[in-house]
Amino acid sequence: MNTSTSIPRVRSGRLPARLVSTRTGLYFEWGLSARAKLQESAAVILSDEAAWHLKAALLRSSWQPPPSIRIPETLEHTALDCSVESASLRDIQRAWTAALRRRFGVPVLKLCLRIVPRQATLLDLSQVAACRSVLNDRLEENPALAPLLGNDRGMWSNLPNWRILKNRMLAQGLSQQSWRWLARQKKAYVARINWSQLSHLCWVNFHAALGRDIPIAWVDKQTAALHGFGALSTWLRRNHEHLTTDVALNILRGVRLALQRHENTAKAAHQLELVQEEFPLIADWLLGSATSSTQRRVVISRNWTYDTLMARQTHWHLIELDLDMSRPNVFWPEVIGMGSVGNNIDFIELTSLNALLNEAKKMHHCVPSYIDRCMTGDVCIFHLQIKGRVPQRGTLEFRRAGANGWQISQLQGPCKPPVSSQLWTAAHLLLSRLN
Repeated sequence: MNTSTSIPRVRSGRLPARLVSTRTGLYFEWGLSARAKLQESAAVILSDEAAWHLKAALLRSSWQPPPSIRIPETLEHTALDCSVESASLRDIQRAWTAALRRRFGVPVLKLCLRIVPRQATLLDLSQVAACRSVLNDRLEENPALAPLLGNDRGMWSNLPNWRILKNRMLAQGLSQQSWRWLARQKKAYVARINWSQLSHLCWVNFHAALGRDIPIAWVDKQTAALHGFGALSTWLRRNHEHLTTDVALNILRGVRLALQRHENTAKAAHQLELVQEEFPLIADWLLGSATSSTQRRVVISRNWTYDTLMARQTHWHLIELDLDMSRPNVFWPEVIGMGSVGNNIDFIELTSLNALLNEAKKMHHCVPSYIDRCMTGDVCIFHLQIKGRVPQRGTLEFRRAGANGWQISQLQGPCKPPVSSQLWTAAHLLLSRLN
């Protein structure tokens, strides 16, 4: 289907949308014909998903304009007969931004996005509009520190100088040297950090995410005292004189990758699994690497992912610690073994510990962490490969669905990028064989 013909595009330069305040709340109105109620947590920068939900709310609207309603000045020279159905997501986003500009003004909108560069909401916009003069005065003194103003909005009504904000940050772990370092940076560097939450992860990002030279001793030494990393915090405090070494940098960057995965995991059950099962293994590996006497050390670079971290700690636990020397390679029963699906698609079932380790080495992910589930029969894992000029590879995981059934759990390519539709087709063909 051709989207250019199936989805009509709105050609009007100005779209008939505005924000309307009533006794029952704030609404997004479209062409005096439909309204969608807004929450204070609505994002200023509308994503595609949020635009789709907003359009769906407008389509479900049962609001009828009263006969006495007049066309406001803000909607003059607009096509009021433009229907919501004919508007694309891009049109909804443009209309939303234009409505915010008309409601709050362009200066307030720009000021809000400077102070809250990430995930600004309608509540942030209204608060910035109320304290606009105070915020502008502070930013005239130092425009680079705009994101730091988002730490505590209660200070905005009375913020005569930066000292109040500085004292608050010092009380939460920032040092005098760090503050002076921040005050000399450009706004782009400071805005990269999510200063809206001064958590341990924020301080880890402050050191590890920025490509700047800043001594670790200037950052909070208790960055790891969260989500199963308490032992790392103890090491950092006991070895404070070595905080400028690559070992400490490894620890901070490893904690950063782990806590990022924790924050990006939506389900509470999955977060609990990370904290109780995977984070202690990572902490054990980081501490073991820090106290190792070998000359060859692993350096966690900024190109690493969480799955790279899991693959390396699994290899360290099973190989470098010589845990495998006390027992032979571990095997478990295969389900269907190896074979072909179609003419050019091969599959190999991974039925041993060494097979999982080799898969992790080739594909750069944490598949060895599933060894316990493979041994109990809850999971079976396959390596898929499509032959051709540019071969495609993927790691496919099946999980039990009932006594005799299986379902696809995940399909990942090397370093976990999205896989092609051909690999997904092969995965479903293999699923039909299992069931």
